[in-house]
This record gives sequence, structure tokens and C-alpha cells, in this order.
Amino acid sequence: MLDHVQLAAPTGSESQARSFYTGLLHMKEVEKPSGVQASGGVWFEDHGAALHLGIEEPFQPAQKAHPGLTFSHLDDVATRLGAAGYPVQFDDRLAPRRRFFTADPFGNRIECIEQQLTPIVPKRLSDGSHVRLLAPASSLATVDVKTIDRAITVLESLGLRVSISQHARAVNPFGSSDPACRIDDLHTAFSDPSIDAILCVRGGFSSNELLDGLDYALIRQNPKILCGFSDITALSQAIFTKSGLVTYSGPMLRGLAARDAYTLQAFKQMLFTDDPLTIQSSSNWHDTQDGKSVTLPNPGQVILSAGSGQGRLLGGNLCTLNLLQGTAYFPDLRDSILFLEDDYEVHPATFARDFASLMAQPGADSIRGIIFGRFQLATQMTEEQLRYLVQLYPSLVSIPVIAGADFGHTMPLFTFPIGGQATIEDGIISISH
Repeated sequence: MLDHVQLAAPTGSESQARSFYTGLLHMKEVEKPSGVQASGGVWFEDHGAALHLGIEEPFQPAQKAHPGLTFSHLDDVATRLGAAGYPVQFDDRLAPRRRFFTADPFGNRIECIEQQLTPIVPKRLSDGSHVRLLAPASSLATVDVKTIDRAITVLESLGLRVSISQHARAVNPFGSSDPACRIDDLHTAFSDPSIDAILCVRGGFSSNELLDGLDYALIRQNPKILCGFSDITALSQAIFTKSGLVTYSGPMLRGLAARDAYTLQAFKQMLFTDDPLTIQSSSNWHDTQDGKSVTLPNPGQVILSAGSGQGRLLGGNLCTLNLLQGTAYFPDLRDSILFLEDDYEVHPATFARDFASLMAQPGADSIRGIIFGRFQLATQMTEEQLRYLVQLYPSLVSIPVIAGADFGHTMPLFTFPIGGQATIEDGIISISH
């Protein structure tokens, strides 16, 4: 693994280097170890990237070999550089990846790259749209027939045509189908122009098995709605990261079959219209406890940390999102609003451990807000425990953190766009494509 990139600079250039790399590129200076301080130069880092400038005499700038640095807002960087007198040259040879070249004060070539591909918002659904039911995680064979029939009836009542993927009911020893079958179903659905949306039938396990085999160029060239949550988080987030396609966290067959008015209204508004959605708390919420359905009054969202924030909406199921750490599919957390939830299998300590792992990732100190979905009764998570968890992280004190939102493994739930935009202002959450 790469530890750092070394560039050279002339004697006495440390102040200029700081002005450029910290002042304009917003990198952080790192104190050099005592054993190499006498040699001069200055070290910088930024969200996992390390750049060392060493003093060299006679000095000659690197005009071909160069570092490539990623940024969450490339145009802002270009504006800062231009205003400071550093020309930038955009280059589209790696499209759809956006990048430009510039030079530091010493003539060293620098490549600046936008971390995230430009988002693509898929076409909205309308009367007569064709929805393909697909099982990227656990098999459709594990869903009871009544639930399937009721969900299809609901979809048809919205004016949608419904079909089922070829391998949806196949089952392997782990309750999914072979990865090659699921990949084939996804590629078929994305490449078929008669299909307008892909609805995942359920969560479960193993959607992360598919990520290395997906054709992300095919997906970007054939954008369409993909909706699901829980284990589907790995697939949804990977598709957004690698193709730029905005995906959706929303109800699957069981959630649709429940015919809950709040769930269906949010589903329709997010997938059938371009309208932004301001999140309103439901009147009641539903869960299962000791095998019985339980309905409770909804006390509403809880503000754990006050503030306002705006950013790219990322997240989903926390333990599934964490499976992407260390891979090319993990998202750029910089300037994001995270929506996080988990199911009955977690308890407060395991959720805290998973959250700690997320907060240790590059870019976590630049998160702009966090929304926690409602926890299931079986987790025994309390408001007191969540407040304690949040105060462990100094970076969260100055950003909005809200709990008890209507998404996750309880009902009802609203649909939200992974890769869309979220705004939090005075405890009010607004989301848009």
C-alpha cells in the first residue's frame, strides 16, 4: 500500500508551501518526526492522502510525474486557485471523472480530481412504468406468497406493470442465489429499455458479493431507479460511488404489502415526482416484539445535537455500509449528511462499535449531519445511550444529529435518495434528488 507521495521544493520555501497546500487545497500540516526535521520541508495530509515536500538543491520541478488529490467540491478548489493566481486546466480524457491540472508555487504538477462522479438522477415513474422485482440479497423464495401478491397488487394500484427477474427464486446454501445469477439479473434489468425501475424484493445477506462483478459503465449508461434497504445498502451505495447513479432507500415487498399510508405517500413522492420531501414524523409506529405486532405512538424526532447542515445524502444500514470500508465502493464522507439505521440483531454496544468504525474513516471529520433511523424494540437502544454516543465525538458537537426518524426496520418508513441532497435546519429535515 502507498504510504505517501514525495515532491521536492527549493530551500526556504516552507511558508509558500503552507500557503498553497493548507490555504488553497485545505490539506492539514503534519509535524515531521524529530529525526528528519533538520532537513527542512513540510508534510501534509488530507483524508488518507499523505504528501511530503522535501528540500532539494539544485531544485527542479516535477512537470510530468505528479500526485493526484481528490476533492469533494472540485469547482470550489478551481475557483480558489484561480483567484490566487494559479491557472487550472480541466481535462476530460477520463470522463465521466472530472479533473484538472495545476502547478504548485514551485512548478510541481498537481492533478485535482473530483472524488464522486457527477450524480445521475434516474427518470421518475409514471402510469404504465415497468418495475422489475429482483433479489440481489436473499432469495424471493424466502418471502411468503401472500406478501408477494399483496405487494404486487399495491404496485399495480399505483399504475405500474410488474415483472420478476429470472433468478429471483433461486436459492443457494446461504439463502441467496449464486452471485453470477444475481449479477445477470441486474445487468439484464439495467440493459432492458422496457424496464423503468428495479425494486429489490427483500434484504437479508450477501449483496456485497456482487460488487466486483457489476458493469458500472453499463449502469451509468442505462440509469433507472433501484430501490431497497437493509442489506441492499451495499449495492445501492456501491452503484452510486462507482457510477454516479442516485439510488433509493425505500420499502421492499413486505413494506409495500403493509399498505401503510405514510410509507406509500413518501414512496410515491420520491419516485414519481421531482418534488423535494420535507420529513414529517408519522403519528404511530409499528414493530414486532415476542412474535407479536406492536403499535406505539410516535414521540417524534429527537435532536441529539443542534445545528444546521447541508450535503450529499449517504448511508443506509450501518453494519452493511461498514462492509465497504477499505474497498473502492466506500463513499467519500466529506460534506455528507449520513442517514444510518440498523435492525434487531444489534444492541447498543455493537451499534456503538460499528459507529466508531465509521467515524474512524477518512472524511468523517467533515460530515455535515447525521440522522439515525428508529431502532427496533429488541435493540433496547435508549435516548440516553445515543446522547452519550454522540458526545464521544468532538466533530459532532457543532453539526446537527437527530434520532428517531421514520426509516429503518420498523414501520412506517420514508424513501430517500442515496446520492441526493439533504438539508437540516432547526431540526427540520428536507431531502431532494
